[in-house]
Amino acid sequence: MSNRINEYREAKDTYFRLRNQAKKELIARFNEVAQELFQLQRELLEDFGEKIAIPSKPKKKRASKPAKTTAAKQSPPQAGTSQKVAAAQKRLQQQKKKLAELQAAGKPTKTVEDRIYELEDELRLAQAK
Repeated sequence: MSNRINEYREAKDTYFRLRNQAKKELIARFNEVAQELFQLQRELLEDFGEKIAIPSKPKKKRASKPAKTTAAKQSPPQAGTSQKVAAAQKRLQQQKKKLAELQAAGKPTKTVEDRIYELEDELRLAQAK
């Protein structure tokens, strides 16, 4: 029994040692890249007169959306509904889909729920007219 405990303790020590080494290496690499970035920024300004700001956050790559079918493009909004109502319904469906994704991911949903409530009110008002 004590053999397993010793193996566990050794594995735990190895994990923390490797974790600390990886952290130090990542910080060193980050500093190298940051230094290179500042050097490139300075060269661009000095050599080409191009001033480029360093972004605070990296841009996220958006996944390409699948092409819509021609039938979906040709289908008009439901009879008796205005374009405003159809647009509100579409936004409402998008927000409901977003809510489901956030719930599945376990993320906060308060803002999306509020937006859905607002869209439902807007839709009710538009349909009442």
